Amino acid sequence: MKKMITLFVCIAACVSVSAVDMQAHMGTQEAQEAYSLYLSKQTSYYTGDYSYTQLCTLSGNDLFGALNALMGNTSRIGSSQFSYKSLRYAYVDVDKDLNINGNIIGYYDGYSLNGTWDSGKTWNREHTWPQSKGADSGIPMGHDMQSVRPANVAVNSDRGNTAYGENGKCYDPDEVKINNSYYVTANLGSYRGDCARVILYDYLVYGEAGGHKNSLYNGNAQLLNKLGSSGVFESIAILLKWHMNDPVSLTEMVRNDGAQAYQGNRNPFIDYPEFAIEILKNADGVKTYTVTANGAPIWPAYRLTQSSGFIAYLGTKDQRPEEVTVTGATYTYDPKNGRLTVKNVSDDMTISSPWKSAEGIENNPTEQKAYKTIRNGQVVIVREGKMYNVMGYRLSE
Repeated sequence: MKKMITLFVCIAACVSVSAVDMQAHMGTQEAQEAYSLYLSKQTSYYTGDYSYTQLCTLSGNDLFGALNALMGNTSRIGSSQFSYKSLRYAYVDVDKDLNINGNIIGYYDGYSLNGTWDSGKTWNREHTWPQSKGADSGIPMGHDMQSVRPANVAVNSDRGNTAYGENGKCYDPDEVKINNSYYVTANLGSYRGDCARVILYDYLVYGEAGGHKNSLYNGNAQLLNKLGSSGVFESIAILLKWHMNDPVSLTEMVRNDGAQAYQGNRNPFIDYPEFAIEILKNADGVKTYTVTANGAPIWPAYRLTQSSGFIAYLGTKDQRPEEVTVTGATYTYDPKNGRLTVKNVSDDMTISSPWKSAEGIENNPTEQKAYKTIRNGQVVIVREGKMYNVMGYRLSE
């Protein structure tokens, strides 16, 4: 197994950086510059019947079914070469701390840990979906790299097998102080979203909806039957709140690429956060409102929200709209980094922002100068015949 771990190659494309906040949202310039090449892995994974274009035509159980099939077709975690033990030697290549070579980022507190396994003295393996509630370490779900995270021993023991949530009987990672000298409070990074996206992943890969399930099916992974203080999450509404108000972090994107190299599959809710509410929009306790974005590109590309709102980033890493107008909700906007915080949604909402290209060209599809479209399964900006992703990076033609 050690030989296999040594040989698996190229975990994540990144550039050398210093003093980067590993919990910074991927919509920030800081995170994008630290890890600018991840989109190549994302784009090549979602192709054919599973392209972003095709997936965006689906919702509810149909979207669940398509992504569930993709997970089943690409994951190798059911192979005998993978085990709970093998995770110990793989984290150093998956949970990379981009600031300190050889270190890994710990779950919940973001602490930078020496990546060398020391028999569990410093860090151990945290089951986001507890072993006692269906993710036994002897089955694929219990040693899935996407789900089982390295964590400081003391921090891990504090949670036990408690459900995630806010009701006082549940575990809330926001009560754990992020203990990393490079953490920037103003970036608003949290571990709430990380936890929500792993639980969503476990349900998607190992659960069933509308008769859709793959060969990795585990009857204990039925999220809708595992709610409340005795389950794995307080409610779907709280799960979506955490997911949408704590966007994907640099830590998550680094390990998503690494986990794909390790076992073959990605976490779609890291790549396309908007899919979560599209799948769960009809769950009990979830009331949705439509989101229409006019002007600057928006990430994540939410088309639905619930009353608790979301955080999203407008524009590209090199250009942010100076002002934004939102109807149907209260909001704040930080033009420096393009961060839009939406709260108290009470009606179908519209996000409007004046948008010009870096060359001063209006976002006008009719003039074919600068406009948003979908190419090869990705939302792109076409500007003077050149293509850019929504974060501002030039794409090959």
